[in-house]
Order: sequence, then C-alpha cells, then structure tokens
Amino acid sequence: MSDEFRKNSQSDQTENGIWADIRKKTGEVKYGSVTITLHDGRIVQVETNTKTRY
Repeated sequence: MSDEFRKNSQSDQTENGIWADIRKKTGEVKYGSVTITLHDGRIVQVETNTKTRY
C-alpha cells in the first residue's frame, strides 16, 4: 500500500468521524448552537452550547 493511499485513507476516516460527530451533536441540541471552528480551512474544533427553556 502506497504512503499517499494510506494518508488519504486515514484522512477520509478522520473526516468521516468529524462529520459523524457534528451530526451527533446537532441531533443532541434541542435549543442552542453548534459552532465549527476552522484553521487553515480545516475543522479543528466543534463546540456545543445548550440552553434550557421553560
């Protein structure tokens, strides 16, 4: 297996994991926000801010 293929494969797995995490977080928030932070065009952080409404 070439290094480039291995790098792309690992990158795809990481990217899929990030999007799965974002989908999970958006499904968990009833009131609030999900903030995605980018650095050099790459997702580096995902924050969840929840609010309680009565």
